[in-house]
Amino acid sequence: MLQRVHIQILDNPMEDIIASNERFDNYSTNKVLAEELQKEMSFSYPYVVSVEYVDLFMDDESDFPEIRELLRHGAINTPVVLINGVPKIHGGIPYAVIKTEIEKVLSSGPLH
Repeated sequence: MLQRVHIQILDNPMEDIIASNERFDNYSTNKVLAEELQKEMSFSYPYVVSVEYVDLFMDDESDFPEIRELLRHGAINTPVVLINGVPKIHGGIPYAVIKTEIEKVLSSGPLH
């Protein structure tokens, strides 16, 4: 079975505007960046990679307790990018880094 990759972008839209990678517009909302990333991933990895934008402050507060705690303590910044449930990146949505992480997951082989 082919390995699937689920990307979650956990965000606080109150901190809406961020500087992004040159792949997308220089300044955009994280939600827009997540939508653009989903389009790119659907094109590059059809049916394999999904992208989900999660508004941490509108969704169930019991979700992502460890991430919420790190954010409260200032240890990490939003957006936080999880790949298959594992925090990989925080403070931005860098397309090149995300693509590298996806390639690592996919090259690890199929699920058994």
